[in-house]
Amino acid sequence: MKKRVYFVAVFVCLYLLLEISLRLILCLSSGATFLHPSRIIYQYYPELIPIQHAQISNTDSTVDILILSCSVLHKDWADIVDEMNKCMQLPKGYNRIKIYNASGIGHGSRDNMMKYALLKDKKFDLILYYDAINDSRLNNCPGEVFKDDYAHYQWYDEINHIISHREMDITVIPFFFDWIKIRVKALFVRDAYIPRHYSMRPEWQVYGNNFKSVKCYERNLKEIMAQAQLQQAQFVYLTFAYYLPANYSLQKFEDKTLDYTFCDHSRETEIWGLSQNVGRFIDTINAGSKEWVSVSPNAKWIDLQAQFPKNGSYFADVCHFSPKGIHEFASIACKELDSVVYAR
Repeated sequence: MKKRVYFVAVFVCLYLLLEISLRLILCLSSGATFLHPSRIIYQYYPELIPIQHAQISNTDSTVDILILSCSVLHKDWADIVDEMNKCMQLPKGYNRIKIYNASGIGHGSRDNMMKYALLKDKKFDLILYYDAINDSRLNNCPGEVFKDDYAHYQWYDEINHIISHREMDITVIPFFFDWIKIRVKALFVRDAYIPRHYSMRPEWQVYGNNFKSVKCYERNLKEIMAQAQLQQAQFVYLTFAYYLPANYSLQKFEDKTLDYTFCDHSRETEIWGLSQNVGRFIDTINAGSKEWVSVSPNAKWIDLQAQFPKNGSYFADVCHFSPKGIHEFASIACKELDSVVYAR
């Protein structure tokens, strides 16, 4: 009996020592806190931190708007909140409009779905959704590599594991061993992942003409709309505006002989795939989204792509806006948002 107690005590001590050590490693390497290691998720989604600290309710005198988007509307690449504040009209009965921008660089539909889930205790009045192009990247791999949860991209494999380990604040040991497996797989299994953002495997780009991620995008979008409906938030979907000049080529982009308004965040279309595949993918999402959005009674579908001017004075590249383009986006979006807010 004494031996059993001794071995149990040793095991508990070793477990606690390992637990403390791994928590310290996560704190030092990832920005997680010792008591709440699950907050490592905010290393991936730092744009959520100020929103998590805000008091947000859809029953007060403030119109609270959440933007879910990609780098096109990211705060460092577009003054979208300032532009929208200039354009939006304050509805009768409200004291102010507050816009929360959760857009992330390189983020797609799965990121937006998970970010909105992390904000489930926040009651927004309106969700503005604008993204499509980054899901195109996920198609650039053979069919046997592609995964519906996007785990064939290391970014999502890591996030999926964080979300799945609900016990992290109690014990980090199971999570940590999965974390090591991901790192080992990335190092030693060549075809496990598509490359990180801004790099592509040229031999895999031909697979981008099979739009495997369309169904995933649809599922993620519907999950976001379902949460919005549950929280009695209005949902506004804007189709994705893009501009590919008829004479586009990578060489002309690099030589800056196209009519884009080039800037520091201009990116060649090839970071998402072959240009013809990227354009067709966005067209497919834009067309399908009308049907997907129509199933939700609190959702409105806006065809921004049809309304948006198609010339380089509005675009810094295939999808990122110039200052003139940001102003145009805000003008069109706010006109549509005003009609939704006033109709409530």
